[in-house]
Amino acid sequence: MLTTLRSLSGWLLLLLCLFPALANAQQTGATLSGVITSSKGEQLPGVTIEARMTDGQRKGTASLSDGNYTLANLPEGVPLQITFTFLGFESLVIKNKILKNGNNALSVQLLEGDRKLNELVVVGYGTQKKVNLTGAIAQVDSKALENRPVANVTQALQGAIPGLNINFTDGRPGANGRFNIRGTNPLSSGATPLVLIDGVPGSMNNVNPRDIETFTVLKDAAASAIYGARAAFGVILITTRTPKKGKLNVNYGNNFSKSYNTVSTDFITDGYTSAMLNDEAFLVTTGNTYTRYTPADMEELKKRQTDKSLPTVITDVRNGREQYVYYGHTDWWKEFFLPAQDGMEHSLSVSGGTEKVDFLLSGRMYNKKGMMRYDRDEYNSFNLRTKLTVRATKWLTFTNNTQFMIGKYTYPGWDPNTNFVNTTVHALPSYLPKNPDGTATYITALNNYQIGDGLFSDLLYGKNKGIQRWNELMSTWGATIRVNDNINLYANYTFTLNPARDNDNPTISTYRQTSSPYSIYPGVIAKVPRPDFLREENNQDYYHVANAYGEFQKSYGKHNVKFMAGYNQELKQFKRVTSERGDLLSQDLNDVNLGSGYYTLTGDQSEWALLGFFARANYDYKGKYLLELNGRYDGTSRFPKGQRFGFFPSVSAGWRISEESFFEPLKKTINDLKFRASYGQLGNQVTSNYPYIPLLARGTSDWIAGGKKIEFLTAPPAISPNLTWERTASQNFGIDMGLLQNKLSVSLDYYIRDTKDMLTRGATVPVVFGTTEARENAADLRTKGFEISINYNDQFDLAGKPFMWSIGANLSDFSSVITRFSNDNKRLNDYYVGQKYGEMWGYLTDGYFNSDEEAAAWQAKVNQDLVGSNIKSASGQWNKLRAGDLKFKDINNDGTISPGLNTLSDHGDLVYLGNSQIRYPYAFNGSASWNGIDLSFFFQGIGKRDWYPGANADKFWGPYSRPYYSFLPTNFEDLVWTPEKGQDSYFPRLRGYIALNGNNPLTNTNDRYMQDLAYLRLKNLTIGYSLPDQLLKRIKINRLRVYVSGDNLVTWTKLESKYIDPEQAAADANGRVYPFGKTFSAGLDLSF
Repeated sequence: MLTTLRSLSGWLLLLLCLFPALANAQQTGATLSGVITSSKGEQLPGVTIEARMTDGQRKGTASLSDGNYTLANLPEGVPLQITFTFLGFESLVIKNKILKNGNNALSVQLLEGDRKLNELVVVGYGTQKKVNLTGAIAQVDSKALENRPVANVTQALQGAIPGLNINFTDGRPGANGRFNIRGTNPLSSGATPLVLIDGVPGSMNNVNPRDIETFTVLKDAAASAIYGARAAFGVILITTRTPKKGKLNVNYGNNFSKSYNTVSTDFITDGYTSAMLNDEAFLVTTGNTYTRYTPADMEELKKRQTDKSLPTVITDVRNGREQYVYYGHTDWWKEFFLPAQDGMEHSLSVSGGTEKVDFLLSGRMYNKKGMMRYDRDEYNSFNLRTKLTVRATKWLTFTNNTQFMIGKYTYPGWDPNTNFVNTTVHALPSYLPKNPDGTATYITALNNYQIGDGLFSDLLYGKNKGIQRWNELMSTWGATIRVNDNINLYANYTFTLNPARDNDNPTISTYRQTSSPYSIYPGVIAKVPRPDFLREENNQDYYHVANAYGEFQKSYGKHNVKFMAGYNQELKQFKRVTSERGDLLSQDLNDVNLGSGYYTLTGDQSEWALLGFFARANYDYKGKYLLELNGRYDGTSRFPKGQRFGFFPSVSAGWRISEESFFEPLKKTINDLKFRASYGQLGNQVTSNYPYIPLLARGTSDWIAGGKKIEFLTAPPAISPNLTWERTASQNFGIDMGLLQNKLSVSLDYYIRDTKDMLTRGATVPVVFGTTEARENAADLRTKGFEISINYNDQFDLAGKPFMWSIGANLSDFSSVITRFSNDNKRLNDYYVGQKYGEMWGYLTDGYFNSDEEAAAWQAKVNQDLVGSNIKSASGQWNKLRAGDLKFKDINNDGTISPGLNTLSDHGDLVYLGNSQIRYPYAFNGSASWNGIDLSFFFQGIGKRDWYPGANADKFWGPYSRPYYSFLPTNFEDLVWTPEKGQDSYFPRLRGYIALNGNNPLTNTNDRYMQDLAYLRLKNLTIGYSLPDQLLKRIKINRLRVYVSGDNLVTWTKLESKYIDPEQAAADANGRVYPFGKTFSAGLDLSF
């Protein structure tokens, strides 16, 4: 890899040295130069200038950031046609321009046209004017990604596009988002969108955010059908920046950030209070205390509440042996985690070109520290991209687009999220991280529980460590043949080495576990009883993609037609090798050859292929009546012969009613009004590579024999001979409006998506069948939803300078219903026909028992044992309902609180309580700029999402779940039931484990503790200042902007706990994952 990197770096250096020489070579003949401005005097960068000679030859360039341009090597003394074009402005054509030898000055002013109507939108295998779109398509430009201290694109796009839903499961450095378009599909194996980077499948998480020009989402079948089998759940098109003609342009940007937790970390650190609460909960359920502290020990802890000078550890003889006894007041959160994490980003791009060659070279380095205090917790990535355009002749152009990415995440202990889980248990404030002799604590001799599940000793000595690496090289070579003004032919081939994998599946992963020292008894150092081993995994992916297509476009009077047809072929090959070796001879050197213990070596490999033919036809009459037809014929290797090919068509139409003559009186207010409708079918081939072949699964047990772990095989599942495509039929109805001189734009969409023949388990088989049921095309799902997007842009003069401002908002919603599934009895713990995906059923409560007598009377009348198993099995006087226990409603009056048969027709006392899916995601944003000062803000949130805390939601349940959690909220004691607080108490009588497992009062979903995860978050606020052009020209700089920015700054939520992030709670029911960060950053952007 290093050799490859050195070779690539050398090639790039050669390009960098070569292009400036090319740009300044052969500067003979006539030169045309000048400055291009708007009607308001604004300098316009990126304007395309083209000179056309009488023989048909063309030469072009683009204006720089200050509006200046230079077009060299032009013929003198002959008439030329000079054309100036810029998006959102009327084109300017100057005919019969005759130049003299040397410099010729020509400065022009462009008139503003309708920017929104003329805006180009990226679509499958091409572009279209936004005004002519008939499908459901949304696009944002690079501004949505600028000035954000993010590791990848998903972190910057959350909430930016209606219908694009992005969620994060954890906040570890470099974490990728999980995303879907218009809702997920719980039954489908591949319900994720297709992501194309410059037309080639890839991962958006591996793209440098600063490289992106536009980000386009194809939502409905009409927009996505051109991609057929891969586009059942939408398409995301990422277009990266292209080289600019003209002088050498250099752009540099940096960003320095610091992140803090988004939630409170103010936990109980008083050893006495923590031990008292946990011991009380443990005692009621088990008959013993958790800490095993004696009354004298508790008295010592209580003394230290007021006198911190007393020793936090003593030695005492317990059970016949001298040992450490801890009386601490440890803040374990601060002991495990840093209060803030630093981040840094540097990016550099160089571009330029001549009349024959254009180039772009960009790179980015990103670093983010993690929150683990001990050892290294850090993510690093490096992105490199080169783009090259060579105009070999006036009709033939060659291109290359190469992307290289390296990512590395180093973490201590076990895996990052397991680390976080382990910090939450057994580390009570009364315990200490270190003994007086400096050794780590591991267990306490009093109760023999592992502090932090033994993690702290591993962190302290830094011997347990994991490294995940991501390496990706993607290179696309293309050619364009311009047959004439109406016909263009395109072909490209892409090779990708190690296509980007997600957080859990890096290209290379290494994990080393050793046995760390600890001490319980003074002077006696022991080893943590944990095996010593090294595990290495190497994943190699080879991905080949070839495309060839042609495009015809022509106008016949008022009739405009466009036709495109092509061919696509893909091949992906995968191979994995995993090795593990025990008992290494060194704790510092990691190599399997150093092992002397057991040794395992496993591997697997697979491949799949896709073949497709596609076509699209567009027609419009005077830009008024719009029609588009798409079709794709796809074949995949993932299904058995005879079932591999499918045809996926779509049709969409639009009517720009605002172009009708009868609409003319309304155009002063409603400048543009278009109705859209579409219908299409798509396929889904994302399943396992060989679902039609019965495969024996190979596994490795933890048993060791003969120095090796024992391997085993399992019987294959049943196989259906009729496996074939999942199919998605989509209907979309939309309205696009432009009002008030198109300053106000409104877009409305309503859609219905039917997913048919989803691959899932078939009919249930008897136990004596001998294996699991076959996967079949056995389920259907219907999703309905809507999307609303509103944006307003305007400007006015303030103190003689333009004040530009904009504001926008979007809102969407969707709901999915199961329409076919094999569950005839409609069991509530499985999918069933008519079920809204995400349904939550539970019990209704009726407060707490006010007295033991009330509880006894209720227990004599109504049996609550099925929702109180730990109460029934509790010790002594606590094995019955008592004052302060939760009372459940007997809905069906049968004398028993139960789920009945747990079916839709007999659900006992269960009632529908809510839905776990996101409802009404929304966002609104705004920006303003004046005299070099700019400000932007972005709010994002969801309107409703129900959540019942998971069994291990430690910061919610505390000792009601596990009576030994490390982090208890400071107000937890105030929430626990007491006779004085009575019904005003938030939690019932303190009992351990009644939220953890089994049929217990808090384990069972109920209305009292159902949470609403609706939130509104100030996702980003940025303030910047661009230095005046007059000042910058003196120091040969085109642009210099400095800015400060904040992410995840403020959150408003209905959630009952300030210790839980509402966004993260939805991703993990327990909330015991790597926390999100609130980030403050500053940086600059420089171009010259």
